[in-house]
Amino acid sequence: MLKLYNTFTKTLETVESTGSAIKIYLCGPTVQSSPHIGHGRSAVVFDFMVRYIKFSGERVMFARNITDIDDKIIEKSIEENISYKELGERVTKEFKDSYDSLNCLTPDFEPKATETIDQMIELIDKLIEKEFAYIIKSGVYFDVSKYDSYLELSGRSFDEVLSGTRVNIEEDKKNPEDFALWKISKDDEPSWESPWGNGRPGWHIECSAMIHDIFKGEIDIHCGGNDLIFPHHENERAQSTSAFNHEFVKHWVHNGMINFSGKKMSKSEGNSKFLKEYIDNYGGNILRYFFLRANYRKPQEFSETLLEESKATFHNIESLIYGIEADLKDSNLEKIFIESMNDDLNTPKFLGEMFEYINKNKNGDQTQIINMKSTIKYLFEILGFVFEDKEQTIDTKLLETILNEQNIEIESDVNVSINKYIAIRNDYRNNKEFATADYMRDRLDEVGIVIEDGNESGWRWKNS
Repeated sequence: MLKLYNTFTKTLETVESTGSAIKIYLCGPTVQSSPHIGHGRSAVVFDFMVRYIKFSGERVMFARNITDIDDKIIEKSIEENISYKELGERVTKEFKDSYDSLNCLTPDFEPKATETIDQMIELIDKLIEKEFAYIIKSGVYFDVSKYDSYLELSGRSFDEVLSGTRVNIEEDKKNPEDFALWKISKDDEPSWESPWGNGRPGWHIECSAMIHDIFKGEIDIHCGGNDLIFPHHENERAQSTSAFNHEFVKHWVHNGMINFSGKKMSKSEGNSKFLKEYIDNYGGNILRYFFLRANYRKPQEFSETLLEESKATFHNIESLIYGIEADLKDSNLEKIFIESMNDDLNTPKFLGEMFEYINKNKNGDQTQIINMKSTIKYLFEILGFVFEDKEQTIDTKLLETILNEQNIEIESDVNVSINKYIAIRNDYRNNKEFATADYMRDRLDEVGIVIEDGNESGWRWKNS
Protein backbone atom coordinates (compact mmCIF):
# COMPACT_ATOMS: atom_id res chain seq x y z
CA MET A 1 0.00 0.00 0.00
CA LEU A 2 1.01 3.61 -0.52
CA LYS A 3 3.25 5.08 2.16
CA LEU A 4 3.76 8.84 2.40
CA TYR A 5 6.09 10.88 4.56
CA ASN A 6 4.02 12.71 7.17
CA THR A 7 5.54 16.11 7.96
CA PHE A 8 3.80 16.11 11.37
CA THR A 9 5.05 12.73 12.62
CA LYS A 10 8.23 12.78 10.52
CA THR A 11 7.71 9.13 9.56
CA LEU A 12 6.55 7.14 6.56
CA GLU A 13 2.93 6.14 7.13
CA THR A 14 0.53 3.96 5.19
CA VAL A 15 -2.44 5.68 3.56
CA GLU A 16 -5.12 3.30 4.77
CA SER A 17 -8.11 2.41 2.63
CA THR A 18 -11.25 3.67 4.37
CA GLY A 19 -13.90 2.03 2.22
CA SER A 20 -14.94 5.50 1.10
CA ALA A 21 -13.13 8.11 -0.99
CA ILE A 22 -9.63 9.25 0.00
CA LYS A 23 -10.05 12.93 0.88
CA ILE A 24 -7.27 15.19 -0.42
CA TYR A 25 -6.86 18.95 -0.07
CA LEU A 26 -4.13 20.86 -1.89
CA CYS A 27 -3.36 24.48 -1.07
CA GLY A 28 -3.74 26.24 -4.39
CA PRO A 29 -2.48 29.58 -5.67
CA THR A 30 -2.80 33.10 -4.38
CA VAL A 31 -3.71 34.77 -7.65
CA GLN A 32 -1.73 38.01 -7.50
CA SER A 33 0.81 37.17 -10.23
CA SER A 34 1.42 34.70 -13.03
CA PRO A 35 2.29 31.10 -12.11
CA HIS A 36 5.98 30.27 -11.83
CA ILE A 37 7.84 26.99 -12.23
CA GLY A 38 7.41 26.18 -8.50
CA HIS A 39 3.63 26.33 -8.86
CA GLY A 40 4.00 23.87 -11.72
CA ARG A 41 5.99 21.44 -9.60
CA SER A 42 3.47 21.41 -6.75
CA ALA A 43 0.54 20.92 -9.14
CA VAL A 44 2.23 18.10 -11.05
CA VAL A 45 3.70 16.08 -8.17
CA PHE A 46 0.37 15.97 -6.38
CA ASP A 47 -1.34 15.16 -9.67
CA PHE A 48 0.97 12.12 -9.80
CA MET A 49 -0.23 11.24 -6.29
CA VAL A 50 -3.94 11.60 -7.05
CA ARG A 51 -3.63 9.60 -10.28
CA TYR A 52 -1.67 6.84 -8.55
CA ILE A 53 -4.19 6.52 -5.73
CA LYS A 54 -6.94 6.16 -8.35
CA PHE A 55 -4.84 3.57 -10.21
CA SER A 56 -4.57 1.67 -6.92
CA GLY A 57 -8.34 1.23 -6.95
CA GLU A 58 -9.33 3.92 -4.46
CA ARG A 59 -11.90 6.62 -5.04
CA VAL A 60 -10.69 10.17 -4.47
CA MET A 61 -12.32 13.43 -3.38
CA PHE A 62 -9.88 16.13 -4.41
CA ALA A 63 -10.08 19.85 -3.57
CA ARG A 64 -7.68 22.67 -4.49
CA ASN A 65 -8.50 26.22 -3.42
CA ILE A 66 -7.98 29.62 -5.02
CA THR A 67 -7.03 32.56 -2.80
CA ASP A 68 -8.56 35.50 -4.68
CA ILE A 69 -8.50 38.10 -1.87
CA ASP A 70 -5.33 38.86 0.04
CA ASP A 71 -3.09 41.79 0.99
CA LYS A 72 -0.76 40.97 -1.91
CA ILE A 73 -3.64 40.89 -4.38
CA ILE A 74 -4.84 44.29 -3.18
CA GLU A 75 -1.32 45.75 -3.45
CA LYS A 76 -0.82 44.33 -6.95
CA SER A 77 -4.21 45.55 -8.20
CA ILE A 78 -3.43 49.08 -6.96
CA GLU A 79 -0.06 48.88 -8.70
CA GLU A 80 -1.77 47.90 -11.99
CA ASN A 81 -4.66 50.34 -11.45
CA ILE A 82 -7.31 47.63 -11.80
CA SER A 83 -9.77 46.06 -9.36
CA TYR A 84 -8.79 43.06 -7.25
CA LYS A 85 -11.51 41.12 -9.12
CA GLU A 86 -10.01 41.88 -12.53
CA LEU A 87 -6.57 40.86 -11.35
CA GLY A 88 -7.87 37.70 -9.68
CA GLU A 89 -9.88 36.58 -12.71
CA ARG A 90 -6.97 37.18 -15.09
CA VAL A 91 -4.40 35.33 -13.00
CA THR A 92 -6.85 32.52 -12.14
CA LYS A 93 -7.25 31.89 -15.87
CA GLU A 94 -3.46 31.83 -16.28
CA PHE A 95 -3.23 29.15 -13.59
CA LYS A 96 -6.06 27.12 -15.13
CA ASP A 97 -4.45 27.29 -18.57
CA SER A 98 -1.13 26.16 -17.11
CA TYR A 99 -2.73 23.27 -15.21
CA ASP A 100 -4.49 22.18 -18.40
CA SER A 101 -1.27 22.40 -20.43
CA LEU A 102 0.46 20.23 -17.81
CA ASN A 103 -2.48 17.79 -18.06
CA CYS A 104 -3.32 18.05 -14.36
CA LEU A 105 -6.66 16.60 -13.33
CA THR A 106 -9.40 19.12 -12.61
CA PRO A 107 -10.22 18.96 -8.87
CA ASP A 108 -13.65 17.81 -7.74
CA PHE A 109 -13.85 21.07 -5.77
CA GLU A 110 -12.08 24.37 -6.47
CA PRO A 111 -13.44 26.86 -3.94
CA LYS A 112 -12.52 30.55 -4.06
CA ALA A 113 -11.91 32.59 -0.92
CA THR A 114 -14.39 35.27 -2.00
CA GLU A 115 -17.09 32.59 -2.37
CA THR A 116 -16.50 31.14 1.11
CA ILE A 117 -16.77 34.29 3.25
CA ASP A 118 -19.91 33.11 5.09
CA GLN A 119 -18.25 29.83 6.09
CA MET A 120 -15.19 31.72 7.34
CA ILE A 121 -17.30 34.09 9.43
CA GLU A 122 -19.10 31.12 10.94
CA LEU A 123 -15.80 29.44 11.86
CA ILE A 124 -14.35 32.63 13.34
CA ASP A 125 -17.50 33.07 15.42
CA LYS A 126 -17.04 29.52 16.73
CA LEU A 127 -13.44 30.28 17.74
CA ILE A 128 -14.51 33.46 19.55
CA GLU A 129 -17.26 31.55 21.35
CA LYS A 130 -14.74 28.92 22.50
CA GLU A 131 -12.35 31.72 23.60
CA PHE A 132 -9.60 30.78 21.16
CA ALA A 133 -9.99 34.14 19.42
CA TYR A 134 -10.50 37.76 20.50
CA ILE A 135 -11.64 41.01 18.93
CA ILE A 136 -9.56 44.19 18.83
CA LYS A 137 -9.63 47.41 16.83
CA SER A 138 -7.70 45.99 13.87
CA GLY A 139 -9.72 42.77 13.62
CA VAL A 140 -10.11 39.30 15.10
CA TYR A 141 -7.05 37.30 16.17
CA PHE A 142 -6.31 33.73 17.17
CA ASP A 143 -4.81 33.51 20.66
CA VAL A 144 -1.92 31.06 20.34
CA SER A 145 -1.45 30.97 24.12
CA LYS A 146 -4.77 29.08 24.36
CA TYR A 147 -3.56 26.34 22.02
CA ASP A 148 -0.99 24.05 23.68
CA SER A 149 0.01 22.25 20.46
CA TYR A 150 1.06 25.38 18.57
CA LEU A 151 4.27 24.89 16.50
CA GLU A 152 4.15 21.08 16.76
CA LEU A 153 3.70 20.76 12.99
CA SER A 154 6.56 23.04 11.98
CA GLY A 155 8.81 22.23 14.94
CA ARG A 156 9.69 25.91 15.38
CA SER A 157 10.28 27.83 18.58
CA PHE A 158 8.49 31.04 19.50
CA ASP A 159 11.77 32.92 19.05
CA GLU A 160 11.89 31.71 15.44
CA VAL A 161 8.29 32.81 14.92
CA LEU A 162 9.04 36.33 16.13
CA SER A 163 12.15 36.60 13.97
CA GLY A 164 10.18 35.53 10.86
CA THR A 165 9.09 38.06 8.29
CA ARG A 166 5.50 36.89 7.86
CA VAL A 167 4.14 37.63 11.34
CA ASN A 168 2.34 40.96 11.60
CA ILE A 169 3.04 42.80 14.84
CA GLU A 170 -0.06 44.77 15.82
CA GLU A 171 0.27 46.99 18.90
CA ASP A 172 -2.97 45.82 20.45
CA LYS A 173 -2.52 42.06 19.99
CA LYS A 174 -2.36 40.00 23.20
CA ASN A 175 0.68 38.08 21.98
CA PRO A 176 3.07 38.99 19.16
CA GLU A 177 2.57 35.51 17.66
CA ASP A 178 -1.23 35.81 17.39
CA PHE A 179 -2.45 35.77 13.80
CA ALA A 180 -5.35 37.45 12.02
CA LEU A 181 -8.62 35.66 11.40
CA TRP A 182 -10.44 38.80 10.22
CA LYS A 183 -8.91 42.15 9.19
CA ILE A 184 -10.85 45.39 9.43
CA SER A 185 -10.53 47.08 6.04
CA LYS A 186 -9.53 50.63 5.30
CA ASP A 187 -12.02 52.85 3.47
CA ASP A 188 -10.55 52.24 0.01
CA GLU A 189 -10.09 48.48 0.39
CA PRO A 190 -12.48 45.65 -0.60
CA SER A 191 -14.54 44.45 2.34
CA TRP A 192 -17.40 42.22 3.48
CA GLU A 193 -19.83 42.69 6.35
CA SER A 194 -19.17 40.78 9.55
CA PRO A 195 -20.25 40.93 13.21
CA TRP A 196 -16.90 42.59 14.00
CA GLY A 197 -16.90 45.26 11.28
CA ASN A 198 -16.43 45.42 7.54
CA GLY A 199 -13.27 43.65 6.51
CA ARG A 200 -11.75 40.60 4.84
CA PRO A 201 -10.52 37.21 6.01
CA GLY A 202 -6.99 36.46 7.11
CA TRP A 203 -5.05 34.13 4.86
CA HIS A 204 -5.14 31.01 7.04
CA ILE A 205 -8.83 30.85 7.93
CA GLU A 206 -9.99 30.20 4.38
CA CYS A 207 -8.50 26.69 4.09
CA SER A 208 -9.90 25.62 7.46
CA ALA A 209 -13.35 26.85 6.46
CA MET A 210 -13.20 25.27 3.00
CA ILE A 211 -12.07 21.88 4.30
CA HIS A 212 -14.83 21.84 6.90
CA ASP A 213 -17.42 22.95 4.35
CA ILE A 214 -16.42 20.41 1.67
CA PHE A 215 -15.37 17.37 3.70
CA LYS A 216 -17.40 17.83 6.90
CA GLY A 217 -14.62 16.59 9.15
CA GLU A 218 -11.28 14.80 8.89
CA ILE A 219 -9.33 14.61 5.64
CA ASP A 220 -6.78 11.97 4.68
CA ILE A 221 -4.10 14.06 2.98
CA HIS A 222 -3.35 17.78 3.23
CA CYS A 223 -0.64 18.83 0.79
CA GLY A 224 1.25 21.84 -0.49
CA GLY A 225 4.72 23.29 -0.83
CA ASN A 226 6.99 23.05 2.20
CA ASP A 227 7.11 26.86 2.33
CA LEU A 228 3.52 26.61 3.62
CA ILE A 229 4.35 24.52 6.69
CA PHE A 230 4.83 27.75 8.62
CA PRO A 231 2.88 29.88 9.09
CA HIS A 232 0.01 28.73 6.89
CA HIS A 233 -0.44 25.07 7.79
CA GLU A 234 0.64 25.59 11.38
CA ASN A 235 -2.08 28.20 11.82
CA GLU A 236 -4.61 26.17 9.88
CA ARG A 237 -4.07 23.23 12.22
CA ALA A 238 -4.44 25.48 15.28
CA GLN A 239 -7.76 26.92 14.04
CA SER A 240 -9.35 23.67 12.95
CA THR A 241 -8.36 21.50 15.90
CA SER A 242 -9.43 24.25 18.32
CA ALA A 243 -12.80 24.69 16.64
CA PHE A 244 -13.66 21.02 16.22
CA ASN A 245 -11.77 19.32 19.06
CA HIS A 246 -9.85 16.82 16.95
CA GLU A 247 -6.94 16.50 14.53
CA PHE A 248 -8.46 17.13 11.12
CA VAL A 249 -5.61 15.79 8.94
CA LYS A 250 -4.20 12.24 8.88
CA HIS A 251 -1.21 12.95 6.62
CA TRP A 252 0.54 16.30 6.09
CA VAL A 253 2.48 15.99 2.82
CA HIS A 254 4.77 18.68 1.38
CA ASN A 255 6.81 19.07 -1.78
CA GLY A 256 10.25 20.65 -1.94
CA MET A 257 11.11 23.94 -3.59
CA ILE A 258 12.67 24.68 -6.96
CA ASN A 259 16.31 25.83 -6.77
CA PHE A 260 18.38 27.87 -9.21
CA SER A 261 22.10 27.32 -8.68
CA GLY A 262 21.36 26.17 -5.14
CA LYS A 263 19.15 29.15 -4.27
CA LYS A 264 15.44 28.76 -3.54
CA MET A 265 13.31 30.37 -6.22
CA SER A 266 11.73 33.54 -4.83
CA LYS A 267 10.84 37.07 -5.84
CA SER A 268 13.31 38.46 -3.29
CA GLU A 269 16.12 36.55 -5.02
CA GLY A 270 14.90 37.88 -8.37
CA ASN A 271 14.94 34.40 -9.89
CA SER A 272 11.25 33.60 -10.40
CA LYS A 273 10.66 31.82 -13.72
CA PHE A 274 7.21 32.08 -15.27
CA LEU A 275 5.64 28.72 -16.05
CA LYS A 276 4.03 29.73 -19.36
CA GLU A 277 7.41 30.46 -20.94
CA TYR A 278 8.55 26.89 -20.38
CA ILE A 279 5.22 25.36 -21.35
CA ASP A 280 5.35 27.30 -24.63
CA ASN A 281 8.96 26.28 -25.30
CA TYR A 282 8.88 22.65 -24.14
CA GLY A 283 5.27 21.53 -23.73
CA GLY A 284 3.48 19.95 -20.79
CA ASN A 285 4.91 16.44 -21.25
CA ILE A 286 8.51 17.60 -20.99
CA LEU A 287 7.85 19.61 -17.83
CA ARG A 288 5.95 16.68 -16.30
CA TYR A 289 8.89 14.43 -17.09
CA PHE A 290 11.32 16.93 -15.57
CA PHE A 291 9.32 16.89 -12.30
CA LEU A 292 9.09 13.08 -12.44
CA ARG A 293 12.89 12.80 -12.33
CA ALA A 294 13.24 14.18 -8.79
CA ASN A 295 12.08 13.08 -5.35
CA TYR A 296 9.02 15.25 -4.70
CA ARG A 297 10.04 16.08 -1.10
CA LYS A 298 13.52 17.32 -1.92
CA PRO A 299 14.58 20.59 -3.56
CA GLN A 300 14.83 20.24 -7.33
CA GLU A 301 17.53 22.04 -9.27
CA PHE A 302 16.17 23.82 -12.32
CA SER A 303 18.03 24.90 -15.45
CA GLU A 304 17.65 25.01 -19.22
CA THR A 305 20.29 22.28 -19.46
CA LEU A 306 18.27 19.95 -17.23
CA LEU A 307 15.14 20.71 -19.24
CA GLU A 308 16.98 19.87 -22.46
CA GLU A 309 18.08 16.57 -20.91
CA SER A 310 14.49 15.82 -19.96
CA LYS A 311 13.35 16.70 -23.47
CA ALA A 312 15.86 14.36 -25.11
CA THR A 313 15.10 11.46 -22.78
CA PHE A 314 11.36 11.85 -23.06
CA HIS A 315 11.59 11.95 -26.87
CA ASN A 316 13.45 8.65 -26.66
CA ILE A 317 10.61 7.19 -24.60
CA GLU A 318 8.12 8.46 -27.19
CA SER A 319 10.14 6.80 -29.94
CA LEU A 320 10.39 3.55 -27.98
CA ILE A 321 6.62 3.22 -27.59
CA TYR A 322 5.63 4.75 -30.92
CA GLY A 323 2.73 2.90 -32.55
CA ILE A 324 2.23 0.65 -29.50
CA GLU A 325 -1.14 0.15 -27.79
CA ALA A 326 -1.07 0.98 -24.08
CA ASP A 327 -1.77 -2.11 -22.00
CA LEU A 328 -0.64 -3.61 -18.70
CA LYS A 329 1.07 -6.72 -20.07
CA ASP A 330 4.45 -6.87 -18.30
CA SER A 331 3.93 -7.90 -14.66
CA ASN A 332 7.62 -7.33 -13.78
CA LEU A 333 7.48 -3.73 -14.95
CA GLU A 334 4.15 -3.22 -13.21
CA LYS A 335 5.73 -4.50 -9.98
CA ILE A 336 8.64 -2.02 -10.35
CA PHE A 337 6.12 0.79 -10.77
CA ILE A 338 3.92 -0.17 -7.82
CA GLU A 339 6.82 -0.77 -5.42
CA SER A 340 8.42 2.56 -6.38
CA MET A 341 5.23 4.60 -6.08
CA ASN A 342 4.21 2.92 -2.82
CA ASP A 343 7.58 4.02 -1.43
CA ASP A 344 6.57 7.67 -0.91
CA LEU A 345 5.95 8.32 -4.64
CA ASN A 346 9.54 7.41 -5.51
CA THR A 347 9.37 8.40 -9.18
CA PRO A 348 13.18 8.64 -9.73
CA LYS A 349 13.49 5.05 -8.50
CA PHE A 350 10.81 3.99 -10.98
CA LEU A 351 12.60 5.72 -13.88
CA GLY A 352 16.01 4.29 -12.95
CA GLU A 353 14.72 0.73 -12.66
CA MET A 354 12.60 1.11 -15.81
CA PHE A 355 15.63 2.09 -17.91
CA GLU A 356 17.65 -0.80 -16.43
CA TYR A 357 14.77 -3.13 -17.35
CA ILE A 358 14.65 -1.75 -20.92
CA ASN A 359 18.38 -2.28 -21.41
CA LYS A 360 18.22 -5.78 -19.94
CA ASN A 361 15.33 -6.86 -22.17
CA LYS A 362 15.84 -4.90 -25.40
CA ASN A 363 17.15 -8.00 -27.18
CA GLY A 364 14.41 -10.33 -25.93
CA ASP A 365 11.81 -12.02 -28.09
CA GLN A 366 9.29 -9.91 -29.98
CA THR A 367 6.35 -10.68 -27.70
CA GLN A 368 8.32 -9.75 -24.59
CA ILE A 369 9.49 -6.47 -26.15
CA ILE A 370 5.98 -5.51 -27.28
CA ASN A 371 4.56 -6.32 -23.82
CA MET A 372 7.26 -4.20 -22.19
CA LYS A 373 6.56 -1.23 -24.47
CA SER A 374 2.79 -1.55 -24.03
CA THR A 375 3.25 -1.49 -20.25
CA ILE A 376 5.59 1.52 -20.34
CA LYS A 377 3.04 3.47 -22.35
CA TYR A 378 0.24 2.39 -20.01
CA LEU A 379 2.16 3.43 -16.88
CA PHE A 380 3.14 6.79 -18.33
CA GLU A 381 -0.48 7.44 -19.22
CA ILE A 382 -1.40 6.56 -15.63
CA LEU A 383 1.06 9.29 -14.58
CA GLY A 384 -0.74 11.81 -16.78
CA PHE A 385 1.40 11.86 -19.92
CA VAL A 386 -0.36 12.29 -23.26
CA PHE A 387 1.00 10.55 -26.35
CA GLU A 388 0.02 11.56 -29.84
CA ASP A 389 1.32 8.97 -32.25
CA LYS A 390 2.33 11.27 -35.09
CA GLU A 391 2.96 9.30 -38.24
CA GLN A 392 6.67 8.80 -38.81
CA THR A 393 7.62 9.10 -42.49
CA ILE A 394 10.36 6.56 -43.13
CA ASP A 395 12.24 5.96 -46.35
CA THR A 396 12.10 2.20 -45.92
CA LYS A 397 14.42 1.45 -48.86
CA LEU A 398 17.09 3.80 -47.56
CA LEU A 399 16.76 2.43 -44.02
CA GLU A 400 17.08 -1.11 -45.35
CA THR A 401 20.25 -0.12 -47.25
CA ILE A 402 21.75 1.49 -44.12
CA LEU A 403 20.97 -1.53 -41.96
CA ASN A 404 22.28 -3.96 -44.57
CA GLU A 405 25.64 -2.20 -44.41
CA GLN A 406 25.90 -3.76 -40.91
CA ASN A 407 24.27 -7.06 -41.96
CA ILE A 408 21.02 -6.21 -40.14
CA GLU A 409 17.59 -7.00 -41.56
CA ILE A 410 14.50 -4.84 -40.99
CA GLU A 411 12.20 -6.60 -38.54
CA SER A 412 8.46 -6.01 -38.06
CA ASP A 413 9.34 -3.85 -35.06
CA VAL A 414 11.83 -1.40 -36.58
CA ASN A 415 12.97 -0.40 -33.06
CA VAL A 416 14.62 -3.81 -32.65
CA SER A 417 16.62 -3.38 -35.85
CA ILE A 418 17.75 0.11 -34.89
CA ASN A 419 18.80 -1.04 -31.43
CA LYS A 420 20.97 -3.74 -33.04
CA TYR A 421 22.51 -1.08 -35.29
CA ILE A 422 23.24 1.16 -32.28
CA ALA A 423 24.80 -1.78 -30.39
CA ILE A 424 27.24 -2.32 -33.28
CA ARG A 425 28.00 1.41 -33.38
CA ASN A 426 28.66 1.40 -29.63
CA ASP A 427 31.26 -1.34 -30.17
CA TYR A 428 33.04 0.95 -32.64
CA ARG A 429 32.93 3.80 -30.13
CA ASN A 430 34.26 1.58 -27.34
CA ASN A 431 37.13 0.57 -29.65
CA LYS A 432 37.79 4.27 -30.37
CA GLU A 433 36.89 3.86 -34.05
CA PHE A 434 35.10 7.20 -33.95
CA ALA A 435 35.13 7.89 -37.70
CA THR A 436 33.08 4.75 -38.36
CA ALA A 437 30.77 5.52 -35.43
CA ASP A 438 30.20 9.06 -36.73
CA TYR A 439 29.50 7.72 -40.22
CA MET A 440 26.88 5.32 -38.82
CA ARG A 441 25.26 8.15 -36.83
CA ASP A 442 25.10 10.39 -39.92
CA ARG A 443 23.59 7.60 -42.00
CA LEU A 444 20.70 7.14 -39.56
CA ASP A 445 20.18 10.90 -39.56
CA GLU A 446 19.35 10.61 -43.27
CA VAL A 447 16.15 8.72 -42.42
CA GLY A 448 15.17 10.99 -39.54
CA ILE A 449 16.67 9.05 -36.64
CA VAL A 450 18.80 10.99 -34.16
CA ILE A 451 21.35 9.16 -32.01
CA GLU A 452 21.98 10.86 -28.66
CA ASP A 453 25.12 9.51 -27.05
CA GLY A 454 25.05 9.39 -23.27
CA ASN A 455 21.26 9.28 -23.07
CA GLU A 456 19.32 6.47 -21.40
CA SER A 457 17.42 5.31 -24.48
CA GLY A 458 20.02 6.26 -27.10
CA TRP A 459 17.95 7.52 -30.03
CA ARG A 460 14.78 9.25 -31.14
CA TRP A 461 12.82 10.17 -34.26
CA LYS A 462 13.67 13.66 -35.49
CA ASN A 463 10.01 14.74 -35.55
CA SER A 464 9.14 13.34 -32.09
